[in-house]
Amino acid sequence: MTLEQHQPDEAFVGKELQPRLFEISEKSVDDYFEGLRVDRSIYENIALEDKLITPSMVIIDAESIKGASFRNNFGNLWMRQEVDFHAPLPAEAKLNVRSKVLDIYEWRNRTVVLQESEIFNEKDELLGAMRHHQSYLLEQNSGKVTLRKPSEKEGVRKFDVPKGESLKPVSSQIDLEMCGTFFHGNKSYHTDKRASEELGFEEVVVGGKMTISYIGDMLDRAFGDRWYSGGKLDVKFTNIVWPGDKVTAKGVIADESNSSEGTTEIRVWMEKEDGTVTIVGNAYLPED
Repeated sequence: MTLEQHQPDEAFVGKELQPRLFEISEKSVDDYFEGLRVDRSIYENIALEDKLITPSMVIIDAESIKGASFRNNFGNLWMRQEVDFHAPLPAEAKLNVRSKVLDIYEWRNRTVVLQESEIFNEKDELLGAMRHHQSYLLEQNSGKVTLRKPSEKEGVRKFDVPKGESLKPVSSQIDLEMCGTFFHGNKSYHTDKRASEELGFEEVVVGGKMTISYIGDMLDRAFGDRWYSGGKLDVKFTNIVWPGDKVTAKGVIADESNSSEGTTEIRVWMEKEDGTVTIVGNAYLPED
């Protein structure tokens, strides 16, 4: 199937999706903490102006690929994510989301849709913006997805731990129950093995929304309002996380000579117990 053959309900460059509401509720935040199994007390301690703060990565839940994907979603995987924070997320609110397809491009044997989403509060103030790169195997619709071995990936094979001041890491052993809770009980290839097999995977694929949240949790704890109110994140997903994997989010504050003027740069990554890197990228903080 060529791009010209895609249907109107599929992604095309310049497509503006219907505006939608994104609700942050007590339940959705509970699902975040219980699904990740991370301590929530820190967020009560860093409340701003006596208002509880919602974890930064809850913003990722505002994204939807509906209308920005393809009917053939066999083997689809999240490839890259960019996030810009403009203000802390409220504890409970209904926010407005506006999305559009910025680009569709080829990468290796995959077709990638780049979708931008902006999140506004009831006063139409911009709280955050995201750019989501989702990849598709448009030339395949059955069988098994062929995944490259981690040891054969050049970028990962050459990964060296950056030099600089280390952040306190965040670790978790992920199981299927956690996946179900984090995704609010919804059935998908991130929570159900049969659904995952239908897309060509042999096991449930732990969702990128879940794994990136451990990196966000690490940055929340380390930098608080400085992160919520002006931080930026740009990461690539380099290997799949499966139920049963123990993962650790890590970060290093780059040496001053390597930081852009006016910002602090943090190298961030996530790895499994065997050293396989699953996420790698950078975070940026405005100066105090």
